[in-house]
This record gives sequence, C-alpha cells and structure tokens, in this order.
Amino acid sequence: MTRDFGALCNPGQTDWEDTLRDEHRYQRIPHLPAQINDLRDFQPGKPVFLSEYGVGSAVDLPRQVLHYEQIGLGQSEDADLYRGFYNSFLADWKKWNMAETFGTQENYFRLCVAKMAGLRLTGMNAIRANPVCVGYSLSGTYDHGSCGEGATGTEFRDLKPGATDAMFDSFYPLRLCLFPEPYHVYRGGKVQLKAVVANENALLPGEYPIHLQVIDPDHRTVFDKTVKVTIQDPQARPEQPMAIPFFTEDVVMDGPSGQYQFAAAFVRGGAAAGGTADFYVTDAAEMPGVETEIAIWGDDPAVAKWVAQRGVKSHPLAVDRQSGREVIVVGRTPAADTGQWRGLAEHIARGTTAIFLAPQVFQKGDNPVGWAPLKNKGRLHGGADWFYVHDPWTTKHPIFDGLPSGGLMDYVFYRSLISDVRWADLEAPAELVAASINTSFTYDSGILIGVYKLGAGRFVLNTLGICERLGEDPAAERLLRNMIRYAATETNKPLADLPSGFEEQRKEFGY
Repeated sequence: MTRDFGALCNPGQTDWEDTLRDEHRYQRIPHLPAQINDLRDFQPGKPVFLSEYGVGSAVDLPRQVLHYEQIGLGQSEDADLYRGFYNSFLADWKKWNMAETFGTQENYFRLCVAKMAGLRLTGMNAIRANPVCVGYSLSGTYDHGSCGEGATGTEFRDLKPGATDAMFDSFYPLRLCLFPEPYHVYRGGKVQLKAVVANENALLPGEYPIHLQVIDPDHRTVFDKTVKVTIQDPQARPEQPMAIPFFTEDVVMDGPSGQYQFAAAFVRGGAAAGGTADFYVTDAAEMPGVETEIAIWGDDPAVAKWVAQRGVKSHPLAVDRQSGREVIVVGRTPAADTGQWRGLAEHIARGTTAIFLAPQVFQKGDNPVGWAPLKNKGRLHGGADWFYVHDPWTTKHPIFDGLPSGGLMDYVFYRSLISDVRWADLEAPAELVAASINTSFTYDSGILIGVYKLGAGRFVLNTLGICERLGEDPAAERLLRNMIRYAATETNKPLADLPSGFEEQRKEFGY
C-alpha cells in the first residue's frame, strides 16, 4: 500500500495538500494536433502544475569546440566529446555535399539553433491557452550535460537566436493564443480557427472586443469578425480561469495558394502579445500534371485511391515481363516474396525508376530492411523527437520542385510529413534529396529521401509520410507528383541490357 502525500505544502503549513496535479508532458516534435491538444486541453479537475516540458535545440558543434579552446581547455574531456560529435558531422558534411545547400557550417548551425524559438513558442502557445494549467516550470534555461536543452542560452551563455523574444512573447501576462488546424489545406477546404485569451490579472473587469482576421498571401482579408470577451471581477467566485477560450469556427479557405495568417488583436483596453498563427493553402488545380502511365506494385489503399481520384493512368506491375522503361510506384504493402523482388530488381537494372514511398515495404521477417535492393542495407533508425531534436533539411532537387526546399524543412508547411525514422549507416546516395541531423544530444544522422543507382535504373528511398497523408495534406500529393515526373524523365530511353554480374548482385541483396 502506498501513501499519497499530496502535491504541495504552502509556506506556514505543516501538511502536504492534495489540491494540485504535478505533471511532465514532453511531446513528439513537431507537434501534431494530438500533441497541441494534449498541452492545451487537460482533463478538468484539479489544477495542474506542468513541472516539465520543453523543446531543445541543436548544439553548435564547431563553436562549442572553439569555446573550449578559447579558455585553454581544448584537450579536456568535454572538448574531446564535442570534437568527436563534430568529426561525425564533418563526415556527413562532406559525404552529403552540404555546402551546396548551406554554404558554410556556421550558417547551418545558426539556422538549426534558431529553429528552436518557433518550436518553443508553438508549445507555449498551447500551454498558455490551457484553463487547467496554473503554473509551468521551463525545461531548461541553459544548455548543460552535453546537450541543447537550454531555452535561452548555450553552455557558454551565448543567447540562442530568437529565444529570448519567444520567451518574452509566450510568458507575457496578456496573450492571444491562436490555433488554425490543419496547417495545410487544399483550396476550398476548411480550417478550424480557435482563439484563447490568456490573462494573468492584466485586464480590468469589463467587456473587450477582439478583432479576428485571416489574411491571404496577397494581404487581402478573407475572414473578418469581432468577438467580445468578458473579464469578471477578480474577487468573484468561482475564479475565472487564466485562459479563456472565446472563439472556434470552421472556415472555408477559397483563396490563392500560399501562406495565410490568422491574426487577432484587442480593439481597445488590452495590449496583448501573441495574436498571429500561420497556415498554408494549396490550389489542387495548380499541381503539375502526371502524363506518364505508372506501374503500381503491391496493394496500398491510399495510393490506389489517389490514382483513381486524380485520373492517373496506371496498371499493376508485371514483374515477369518488361517491354520498356517504366515508373514503378511502391506503396506500403507489396507482394513480398523472393521471386517478386528478383523481378523488380531486374526491371530497375534495365532502366526503370522505382519509387519506394514507405520504408516498411522492406520488412523481411524480423529484419526491417531485409528486402532493400542494397548490399549494405544500413538500418532504419527510429523514435520520435520529444525534447532533443533532429534538424531535417532538403536539397534543391526536382522532387521538391515548387515546394520550400534548399535548407531546413519548414515545420509549418511540412509538419504532418516529417518522419520519425531515418535511413542510417548507408553509403551516400547518387542524389541526396533530404536528410536529418541531430546535434541536440550526442550525434545522429540519416537519410529521409535518397536516389540510388541500380544498373541502368534507379530507385527512390523515402521516409516522409506521403502515403499516410495523401488526400489530406497537399504537400504529400505534390511530392508524389514530383517523384513520378522526376522518374519519368528516363522512360523515353530504350531498355538496357542487364549489367555484368547482376545475378551475383541480386544474391548480395538477399534475392
């Protein structure tokens, strides 16, 4: 039998009181709607003190090593630890030719460290909008313990770009917390707009009009409404919560493609922080066409539904015959037997391009990558970021044509697609499209999208959540269309002969 001692003991008291819940709520990063709801919508009951939650940043490895050298500790144990991480980064920097995307290492790390401010603000926006949450202990203040945990500064007390502004905004006594969901919709789709006033005794009792707007990419107002919020006398009982939800409405977004802003401001009587939140709209009519007939291997309902709805010409792949170069789209559930994989490898080797939309397709018994057409199959390294974060990034590549690319991935635009798994310990692909690096805690890196050669053909490895989001997130559809169009650039060439030693190569694949 255990005894509940309660959660707090106030000054002057001798007994613990069971009047408060003390919770830790670290969340998957980037925060999806489920994580936002978990931070914002606690179950009613006892007030909650959120004693642990936060989002870390990358550690600027070269600067960290230089700091130790500057104070005469370049050979210390800590300096050697960071130097080891930095050497691992240098190997990836060279192998993946990252200078073409970021220019300098200093620029890369500056962007990674600065990214944290927006992630922190997203979580804090939800916490401040929680009527049940009455206190929050920040995790943490400065980096320590060889990690990027600090909310404002590094181990050497360098301020992290944008972090102090984010903390000022998120802890401001009067704040307008806004929530558009989803972050990316097709034109004509609905976005739920939700607004909450966070008020820590900043407002006098009374009625306050708040102006709500949605501004489109051309700075035109496409939604406009004023809503009144009543602040009661602080002496009244029961006490009014410090967070007051005052607006929720589903709004059709029938405007041009681009970035939209949900905005709110007091008309009078209140000078609030917050008050903005971005989301995206994409017009399906502007998607590039798919003119090439595709071969589909396996049975994936999401892919089949998309092909049918969009009128894309397709046919099931016949692995036992080949009359020309093709574009093969592989979903999550192929016919997984050795003969089928041998046939697929032959198609690729003679000049076809295969698009593997999901890594789970390679599951062979207990081996998650057993069917991958590679001698060195590497491994799928998974696990969601929850505090210490990866920094996913893309190159400028045809697969990202018409999409934000050539740098860190936009966590608003790509929020629902960023994967929890990466290909690790692989040789460098012929074309690196997207990768992810974690310097927030130790060092970890992996490939998100890569193009590999096999004979006269090639195949695309992908870990982004395209299949899972087809029909929901326009970015998923645009990526699939781009992959098909990219693969189709080789279909006008004649079939190639199988390369010398191909049978031995298939055996090395485990086929």
